[in-house]
Amino acid sequence: MIDSRILVGLLAVLISISGIVYVGIGEADRQAEFTQAFEGRSIEAGAALYTQYCTECHGFKGEGGVGPTLNSKYFFEQRLADIGYQGTMKSFLTLTIRGGRPVMSDPNYGRNMPTWSVDYGGPLRNDQIDTIVSYVMNWQEAAPDLGDPNAEPTPVPGDTPEERGKNLFTGMGCVGCHAIDGQGGVVGPELTNVISKGEDYVHESIVQPNAVIAEGYQPNLMPQNFSQRMSEENISDIIAYLQSVSGG
Repeated sequence: MIDSRILVGLLAVLISISGIVYVGIGEADRQAEFTQAFEGRSIEAGAALYTQYCTECHGFKGEGGVGPTLNSKYFFEQRLADIGYQGTMKSFLTLTIRGGRPVMSDPNYGRNMPTWSVDYGGPLRNDQIDTIVSYVMNWQEAAPDLGDPNAEPTPVPGDTPEERGKNLFTGMGCVGCHAIDGQGGVVGPELTNVISKGEDYVHESIVQPNAVIAEGYQPNLMPQNFSQRMSEENISDIIAYLQSVSGG
């Protein structure tokens, strides 16, 4: 007969093996849950830092403004090929945020991107920059298709600047937020006589809508990427239209 002590030992070994197998079966799921939770915390931390440091140039939700649009299908799928970068989008974002762009790379944007990493005199640790990268990469799957900002714009119908400007005012959705002569939305200021503030004021309000906030309204209500979606000729046509409706 088997010694009872041997039997107890064998039973203990079998129980231990069963426990190890049980833990091993669920380990992959637990690791996946841990990774997901870690990524979620990283994105959350990155969102807070992005809001603090990045929204002024790139928009509250990456829609662009003084700086280029980040939350777009073009940015995630085509931008790297356009500039000839051979790495991943994640590494491109990391390098760009850490080192900034001390030399003007695109005349369409009025500011150079500063260096953010402490390695180059910036205010952020590299692990903080990594969380910002996680937050921006989080937009990739659902990024909207805004088209190629470098593509030639579709000709706007109309024989005169005023006609083209009116069509742009409707086609770009301006009428949904702004009223003229009582017709249109109320989300933004009424624009019948806005041209009296000057053409420069109107131009700035289109390309840098947060530069001056009209009394009674909040920042970030107006899209921040009209400077990418419209040419200077388009903006001049809208100004001509606003001059026509004001009698100016």
